[in-house]
Amino acid sequence: MTAPGAKDLTFKIYGLDDMGGEVPVEVFAKKISRIASALKKVDKIENGGKRFEYVVAGLEYGSAQIDFREKTMSPKPIRKSPTARFVTVGRSISSGKPVTSESEGDDVIIDLYESLSRDASSNYDYATIRSGFEQMLRVDSFFHGQVERIIQSAQAAALSVPPKFFVGDAIGTFDGVIQAVDLKGDAPEVRLVLSAGGKSIDCVLFDMDIEDVRVALGNRVAVTGRAIYEGQTGLPSRIEIRRMARFPIGSIKDLSGSVYPFEQGDWGLSIE
Repeated sequence: MTAPGAKDLTFKIYGLDDMGGEVPVEVFAKKISRIASALKKVDKIENGGKRFEYVVAGLEYGSAQIDFREKTMSPKPIRKSPTARFVTVGRSISSGKPVTSESEGDDVIIDLYESLSRDASSNYDYATIRSGFEQMLRVDSFFHGQVERIIQSAQAAALSVPPKFFVGDAIGTFDGVIQAVDLKGDAPEVRLVLSAGGKSIDCVLFDMDIEDVRVALGNRVAVTGRAIYEGQTGLPSRIEIRRMARFPIGSIKDLSGSVYPFEQGDWGLSIE
């Protein structure tokens, strides 16, 4: 619901390495069509009829990126913005917390995310979704697993067994050695091998200088960010890294915040 020339939603796909990073037209076109179709369906469900049209606000040259604008087409009352709800549900799925559908519109959105992420790592590497000042969302095979668990949980709610460990997300600091996995794009992926126990955790980094990350590869670091727990073990399944510091950084008690104070609103990544 922005002014002409502005954008409400940015969707971008990154191609597979064996495709030279390029994205097949058919893959990109199908994803765009599914997003537009689902948003229109959510509009009718949540607002009782058509209130918006989805128009192209921008295309990025040399990449599979499109900007959508949610254009108001009716003076009738608007209860919900489909794009805003789309992003909100996506962030809830990404957090690892149990997601409860609030309406038929949410069911459409969850099904859309399942469709968008189903062929990640097979037809494309990963995709990103960004809206306004919301944190970028990475849609990949890990995300698809999160969506599937939500759908399966909804289908078997009566038979569900409470997880043994915490489910959800929390800001935390972890100590280990950083290793490269996939450093391309706006949401590169790395692996953190924990100093205690040697377990590895998949990590994603947003809005960062990739050269700074390359310097940290193979070194022991302390990383701080949003840890996503799915309840299988006491460790997070993924960490969205916001801050990183290479050792030595003083005593271990420094990790509580004296070395690099972290606040919920401070989403910029830095390496000290």
